[in-house]
Amino acid sequence: MKNSDWIARGEAVFAGTYSRFPAAIVRGEGCRLWDADGKEYLDFLSGIAVCSLGHCHPVVTEAICKQAQKLLHVSNLFYTEPQTELAELLTTHSFADRVFMCNSGAEANEAAIKLARIYSGEGRYEVISLTGSFHGRTLATVAATGQPKFHKGFEPLPAGFVHAEFGEPQELERLINAKTCAVLCEPLQGESGVRPLPADYLLELRKICDQHGLLLIFDEVQTGVGRTGSLFAYEQTGVIPDIMTLAKALANGLPIGAMLTRTEIAAAFTPGTHASTFGGNPVAAAAGVAVLKTMLTEHFFTDLGKRSSYFVKQLQELAQQFPQLCTGVRGRGMLLGLVLTEQGIALGMEIVRRMFERGLLINFAGMQALRFIPPLTVSREDIDTVIKGLREVLAEIG
Repeated sequence: MKNSDWIARGEAVFAGTYSRFPAAIVRGEGCRLWDADGKEYLDFLSGIAVCSLGHCHPVVTEAICKQAQKLLHVSNLFYTEPQTELAELLTTHSFADRVFMCNSGAEANEAAIKLARIYSGEGRYEVISLTGSFHGRTLATVAATGQPKFHKGFEPLPAGFVHAEFGEPQELERLINAKTCAVLCEPLQGESGVRPLPADYLLELRKICDQHGLLLIFDEVQTGVGRTGSLFAYEQTGVIPDIMTLAKALANGLPIGAMLTRTEIAAAFTPGTHASTFGGNPVAAAAGVAVLKTMLTEHFFTDLGKRSSYFVKQLQELAQQFPQLCTGVRGRGMLLGLVLTEQGIALGMEIVRRMFERGLLINFAGMQALRFIPPLTVSREDIDTVIKGLREVLAEIG
C-alpha cells in the first residue's frame, strides 16, 4: 500500500475536518517519521507538541507494553497503580494537591471551567479569557477561545464567556462583574502565533484575581510537561495559578489530560459532580509516569535549555538574513516561532509546503509565525538540518 492508496481510502470515509499533508505516516522513531512510500521526514511538529520525547521512545514504549499485559482498563470506581503514581508525580512537582484525569486538553479545560463555577457558587459562572487564545474544540472551550474563526457556524455559543484584549490588564479588570468566577489564559499562546504573555502581565492578572476573589486558570495543555524548558511554564513566570490544565505531551502520544488544583478548591468536586470513563486509563497513565520520570532526570532541562538557546540563535540569524520575510523570534524552550512580515505571512503556507517537500515538518501558526515544536530530545544536528532547509526555502521565495 502506497501513500496514494491510503489517501484514497481515507478520503472515502473521513469527515472533512482536516487539511492533511499528502502522506500516510506508517512509522516513527525519535525525531523522524516515514510514510507509506518510504520517504523520511524530520518532525518539528511532534504531533502538535505531543511526542515531546520523540516517537516510540523506548522507556515509554516499554511502560505501555508492560501495562497492556497487566490491565488495559478498569473504571474510576477503583484505584489503579499507574494513575495514582502519575497523580503523585504531578502534585509532588507542582503547586497542586489534587488531580482530575481525563483524555484531552479540551476535557481538562472543561473540568477547570466546571470546577471554577461550582467552587465560586450560584450566580458566578462567567470566565474571562484572552483574544488570540485557544482552549479546545468542545462548545464550552470553543466559547472560551478568543478567536472568532473558531466560533463561526456554531452559534449560539454557550453563555458565560467573555474575551479581554491580549496584554491589556485594565480592560480585563473592567470586564469583571458579579457573575465573574475565573480568568483563563495560556502562559504562552501557541495556536495564535507563539505569543508569550509577559511576566509583568501575568503578575497583574494574579493581583486582579486576588483582589476580586477570582480563580486564575492556566491552560498549559501545550506549554506544560517540558515544552517551554521547565516542567511547567508557570515556573518561569513567578505566578502560581489556582488551577492548571495539562494534556498533549503528558503520555507522549497516548490520549490523556489532567486538571490540577489545590485541596480547598478541589473539595467543590464531590462524587457525581464530574467524571470521565477513560480518564487516567492505566496504559496512558503508565506512559505518563514514564514521561515524567524521564524529564525529571538530572540534566534533562539543563541540556534542553542549551539546545533551545542554540535554536533561537539560528532562527535569529535567519531573521536577520531575510528581513523582508521575517521580523524576529519569540517563544520559550522548544515552542518557538519565526515571526513573519506582511510579505512573509502571504507566503506562510507556501513555506510550509516547500519544507514538507524537503521532508521537514513545521507549521504556520495564527497567520503570524512559522512554529517549531520538535521533540525536546532534538539534536543540534537536526536543528541545523531544519535551518538549512528553511534558509533554502526563504531564499527561493524571497
